Amino acid sequence: MTDPFVKPSTIRFEANRFPPDAYNEAFRGDGRLRDHWLPFAMAFGTIPSDVLNQRQDRVQRMRHEDGATYNPFDAADGRGTPWALDMIPVPIPTDEWADVEAGLLQRATLLERILADVYGPQNLLHQGQLPAELIFANAKFQHSCHGFVPAGGRYLTYYAADLYRSTEGRFRVLRDHAANPAGIGYALENRIVLSRIFSELYHTTQIRRLAPFFHTFHQNLAGRAPKRKEDPGIVLLSPGHDSRIYFEHALLSRYLGYPLVEGQDLTVRNGEVFLKKLAGLEPVEVIYRHIRDKDSDPFTLRQGTRRGVAGLIQACREGKVDVNSPIGSGFVDTPVLSLFLPKLCRQLMDAELLLENHPAWWCGTPSDRNHVMANLDQLVVQWAMQRTALQVSDDLAARINAQPHLYMGRPPIYPAAVPAWSHGTMDPHYALFRVFVCATADGFAVMPGGLAVTSTDVQTLTDGVPEQQQSKDIWVFSEGPVEPFSLMSSLQSVPEFKRGSDLPSRVADHLLWLGRYLERAEGSIRLLRSVYRRLTGEARLVDVPDLPFLLSLLRAENTIPRIGDDEEPVPRYRTLTALLHAALYRKDRPESVVAVLARVRQAARNVRDRLSLDSWRTINHLEGFSDTSTGDPLDLLDDTLFTLSAFSGLAMESMTRGLGWRFMDMGRRVERAINLTHRIGTVLPGICAQSTSALEAILEVADSIMTYRARYRAIFQIAPVLDLLLADESNPKSLAFQCSQLADHVNQLPRKSNRRFTTHEERLALEMLTSVRLIDLTNLDCHNDNGVSGLLPAFLETMGSQLEMFAEQISAHYLVRVPTTPHFSTIYGHHQP
Repeated sequence: MTDPFVKPSTIRFEANRFPPDAYNEAFRGDGRLRDHWLPFAMAFGTIPSDVLNQRQDRVQRMRHEDGATYNPFDAADGRGTPWALDMIPVPIPTDEWADVEAGLLQRATLLERILADVYGPQNLLHQGQLPAELIFANAKFQHSCHGFVPAGGRYLTYYAADLYRSTEGRFRVLRDHAANPAGIGYALENRIVLSRIFSELYHTTQIRRLAPFFHTFHQNLAGRAPKRKEDPGIVLLSPGHDSRIYFEHALLSRYLGYPLVEGQDLTVRNGEVFLKKLAGLEPVEVIYRHIRDKDSDPFTLRQGTRRGVAGLIQACREGKVDVNSPIGSGFVDTPVLSLFLPKLCRQLMDAELLLENHPAWWCGTPSDRNHVMANLDQLVVQWAMQRTALQVSDDLAARINAQPHLYMGRPPIYPAAVPAWSHGTMDPHYALFRVFVCATADGFAVMPGGLAVTSTDVQTLTDGVPEQQQSKDIWVFSEGPVEPFSLMSSLQSVPEFKRGSDLPSRVADHLLWLGRYLERAEGSIRLLRSVYRRLTGEARLVDVPDLPFLLSLLRAENTIPRIGDDEEPVPRYRTLTALLHAALYRKDRPESVVAVLARVRQAARNVRDRLSLDSWRTINHLEGFSDTSTGDPLDLLDDTLFTLSAFSGLAMESMTRGLGWRFMDMGRRVERAINLTHRIGTVLPGICAQSTSALEAILEVADSIMTYRARYRAIFQIAPVLDLLLADESNPKSLAFQCSQLADHVNQLPRKSNRRFTTHEERLALEMLTSVRLIDLTNLDCHNDNGVSGLLPAFLETMGSQLEMFAEQISAHYLVRVPTTPHFSTIYGHHQP
């Protein structure tokens, strides 16, 4: 064993920096390091401070790249608050964890028995062991769930407890969570990161792994499926991308392999739950629930909510689906319930409660109310039936006397202090520990670790928001060598090979619009980049021949305001740069680049579980484009275009050619085709007046100028330029290529009939492809009445209308099962939100 009296300067830990009124996780009372902290102290003592700072920066960078955020949608810029992770873990020795584990197993068993009674015979109520107010005046008690038994008879399937160490060093329970406990995904993310940052320390120290717990969680979830199939239909039900912890939902969905769904993705038919997919309805037997009790069933519990599934409680009553956690288990979250646990443990389990509660007094009993009233200046008064913050006022005593059962009093907590890395030093932070429990076939299992939440002051720790806190990983020591374990190798065997894919209609809708927004952003950036390139030359603006043409495109697309008849086609330099700055950074303009990129990020968040980690990291780079961006706009446009191209390359090379990829690519093709037809239609009247400069500019904006030069090696002429952009199926930027790809995608979409061309979108795709293949541009010139001013404009107008109709038909046929998504349907003319 390493010498416990090693100098603090060597190990960077200093006992005298810790608050004297709190339990010290790292040091004994005599200033010596605790034995289980010695490996960490010595490891950190051998690493220079600048290297440790770099590793902490790497931790934060990994969090950003993974998109680990909390509450990402309240911020005006949409970025969200990164999930703060301190790289110093909290080690817990084997013997201490054994006591915590035993206490949690007992507590979970006790709480499940209470739930079984409260939603069953209610003997505890009749015997006076539980007051009537705790049940009938408690919003957390779901009356609609009384009288039916959940699948497998398990009333508590997933549970978490917030623990803290008292000043004597004993673990106490501050709060219980059973409805939809949050944090297990962040605990998993913390472990993944730290095992990479300190790989050698992690693998040379006997730290218990988390994967076996998730395996147990999955096995028991699948085992409670009503039909007991080998591969039951399991989904993870999330409130959606606007949830404060959507990152956790996406991570758990990917890690466990459960489809991430929202309430609108599910439907109840004849007492059974189904997932609405493009090819039809798919049975769902198990729902891993991450929405609140009262939001679970809008038909029975809370009318008007869109987060739940209408009829879900009836499906549970009929035993057709298992919900984890069962609806109604939020009764455990009632703060005042913990006061009754010691007595109920003796009655129901004939044992003393192993894990103490944080002391509390309920004003619903005269003795406790008198105690609270006599000590109002020393106690923290809070709601007894809910966890929302209590606004303290001068008439608090009168409010308590008027409705005493609604209030309880607690003394302030004095949690333990743990070392935290802060700019080259180890500073003390106060800590709470959230630990997780899941049901098994014969009881419960505890995750060997958890999530530590820390802060520099107790008030922020207990009442603050995660944006003001940090997190830590909890490392539990093992008595013996740790066996390697992989979750993937332990999941169920594959009953049959599956090719292709199917996906919910909502996901298809978001992927379609992700493709459209990506293409819309790329098109706008290419056009603006062409304009900025012409502003950086030595020539005066009025002497740049193709600048009026490019500005006319920007005005036609509402990217910059239209000018009146009496204004110059090219504004003065300051006026033009101001207009271009607004086209880049004005968030209140839906056509601006920053607004379109925001919609790209939002659409990507909606399908986060469908994107690879590399793709998501690429999307995160788009956050660098904001109204606070500084530097050369041309450099910013180049970097953003590079990021968009990187995402497109990842999608092309990494995504399976299933329905998800097809809908996203259809979105890109539709948007590119609409964009191209509109732009060519806009410039046709001016091509003959300034043919060379206009043709070169349109090729540049369409990203086809290198192809033209390599192929023709001649001056720019109208016929070959338009042939390349419209009719050349070998050019991935041409209209013909987009129509060809759309026709191919439509042929692969699911349909009820095996006959070809039975749907409107099939016929439209064939008609558009045939039209563009039949167009003859051989003799096109400015003097041909059937060319620039005749048939071609009519052709482009017809194609634009057909493309818009095609997009509408795809949505009507495949996406009608979901509510209308608030997207901007086009960048031209009037927007339809």
